[in-house]
Amino acid sequence: MSSFSQSFSRRSLLRLGLGASAVAGSAALLSACGSGSSSQQSGSQGGSLNGSKSSANPNGYSDDGKNYSGLVEYTHYEGAVNYEQGTVDHPPRNAPKPKVTDALSANTVTGFHEAIAYFAAAMDYLVKTGSTDAFSTGIQLSSKTRSEVDALSASILAGVEKGSWYVNPSASYALASAQPSIMSDGNLLFKGKYTLDFGAEAVAEGKIQPVVASASASAEPTEPSEDALVSDAASPTASASATATAAGPASRVTVQECDFRGRYHADSKMWELSVAYGATLQGGASTASAAASGAASGSASASAAASAEASTEASATSAAS
Repeated sequence: MSSFSQSFSRRSLLRLGLGASAVAGSAALLSACGSGSSSQQSGSQGGSLNGSKSSANPNGYSDDGKNYSGLVEYTHYEGAVNYEQGTVDHPPRNAPKPKVTDALSANTVTGFHEAIAYFAAAMDYLVKTGSTDAFSTGIQLSSKTRSEVDALSASILAGVEKGSWYVNPSASYALASAQPSIMSDGNLLFKGKYTLDFGAEAVAEGKIQPVVASASASAEPTEPSEDALVSDAASPTASASATATAAGPASRVTVQECDFRGRYHADSKMWELSVAYGATLQGGASTASAAASGAASGSASASAAASAEASTEASATSAAS
């Protein structure tokens, strides 16, 4: 498992004008789970959603009869939504900010889903603005998830300070099942997918530039893409594991497996969410040399894209050959 800010990859941030220090803080967008294991390994299946309290279902959770599979949507926002995409003069602004509702405090399957929907809306707000304000109320985050959210915010805001941002990025989640399952510890689990869309354009060096990335066809879990680039021309290469490359709308989107684990706190009447990210399903072209040369010069970064397994020194020589 990797961590979800790496989707705003090292080279993507560098090409947007960020230095090595900001790159170090960017390891938080595509794989928020860090190096931990997935929920399938960290917790076995518990009881059924039959509404009866037992050792396997200590909270007595019951199926609420709804089908939550598919796109997670939140419908409660603060004030009038007057969203503006970014321009050369400013990053995205007036992004929709989720509003806390009473439904978030319910210790039920419905409440758990509402907490996930709130998280999804807060993540989209974060990706657009760099602000973590939406995470300050409504739900709690596990310490690991919170640290990754903060790291992502720091990365985005560092870019804004240098005059670099994505014009219209978005983050969304979809769930894989109609109802959650119960973990062996009695807490709830929803499995799903996380989609990050960088948008078609970004601002760097005072001008609009196209967002270009390589796509990977690898079906195995990989490190998040190092190839989400902002450049004047499409990159013709991908990693050694990729079977195809693409530029344009398809290549700017990354899709990754994720798990939502929810623990309810009766004292605060809030859900604590732990979000873990797994295999990259789309847009995860992994370039080994890019990870080794995140702070390299522009020429070294270019050669890194063409040599997936070379060292920084070897990459520099390969650019000349």
